[in-house]
Amino acid sequence: MSRHTLLAALLLCLPAVLSGQSHPLVGTWNVTVPAGVRIENGEPSIIVAKGTLAVTAVGDSLIGTLDVEPPEGIPARPASRLAARRASGPTTFISVTQATINVNGAESQHSVTSTYIVESSDGDAFTGTVTRIIEGLESPMSTPQPFTGTRVGRTG
Repeated sequence: MSRHTLLAALLLCLPAVLSGQSHPLVGTWNVTVPAGVRIENGEPSIIVAKGTLAVTAVGDSLIGTLDVEPPEGIPARPASRLAARRASGPTTFISVTQATINVNGAESQHSVTSTYIVESSDGDAFTGTVTRIIEGLESPMSTPQPFTGTRVGRTG
């Protein structure tokens, strides 16, 4: 194969290679996500919050920054970093953070592993679940809870 033929073949393949660099979740999303649990009279209820998820592609990974608006009565939290392998099909983001748990006024710190699974996306909206495992505690959030998003902008 001559150099010119090889160069032409590479140039023809370049758009296909470049289009593979993006992922449908890359961009900025308005999200609804479980933000905690309130227990009143022994009955747990999930606290749902709104926020923003910004997703970028870095190498073979997707990196997300989740910034949640604090629900009433809950202090603001720093943004969370989420990471996932870039692949087709459902996308699983993992985030490890610290949580302050308040039980009858006694506060304690616990490590939390959150698993966000984006199950389906139509390009402008996604649905999925989040499961949070709080080290040393049983919680209603240790079962999958709804996690949804709508696109607010496109990047990458």
